[in-house]
Amino acid sequence: MLKRTKVMTALIVPMALVFAVGCTKYQPRPINIAEGEYYEDEEYQKLSKDDREAYCRELADELIQLQGRSETAQNELTSNKDRIRTLTTDIRDSEREYANLSAQIDELTRQLQVLAQLPKTWTLQYGECLWNLAGYEEIYGDPLKWTRIWRANSGMIEDPDWVLAGWELAIPRDWPKQHTVVRDEWLAKIAGYWEVYDNWRDWPKLFEANKGQINDPDLIFPEQVLVIPR
Repeated sequence: MLKRTKVMTALIVPMALVFAVGCTKYQPRPINIAEGEYYEDEEYQKLSKDDREAYCRELADELIQLQGRSETAQNELTSNKDRIRTLTTDIRDSEREYANLSAQIDELTRQLQVLAQLPKTWTLQYGECLWNLAGYEEIYGDPLKWTRIWRANSGMIEDPDWVLAGWELAIPRDWPKQHTVVRDEWLAKIAGYWEVYDNWRDWPKLFEANKGQINDPDLIFPEQVLVIPR
């Protein structure tokens, strides 16, 4: 009887140890590798073979994803660097253009200030004629432009070779946007006036802009008011 009891005890103890070991198997804590959670070295050593292999597979997958993101980020970085270089060049070009335009605006402002101070009327003195009046620097600086003074004062001046001291003449300064036809004028002649286009070949511009009142470009009439497109 004693012998049988010893045999049973010898069998029960190993079985109890097996059950005890199975019940106390290490349970790893849950982690999320995608969020940067990893096992410490001590925890890794406690993992079972299957858990280690699964963990390594997850690490390998995460590494592949990170490498893909890194490559994408590198490509985006290269693209952004190219865009930055292009934008930098554009900005520098724009700055130069702005500086040039500012200089032009300053020059135009200066010219406008000068023009604003030029006389818009002139009282003829003894010995003056339209030719030498147009040649004055403060008028047009060119005696050949006397015809504009004549046209601007046609209501007063019948004969451009006959003007009298004391007459107050208008000195036009703008570029006209319309022209009133007088006798012996035609489109090419009007286009040739320096204050219109200074080129008789530009007469088609006048014809196209005034088709509503001109049927034949070779036939216009006094008192017609023509539009001068600019």
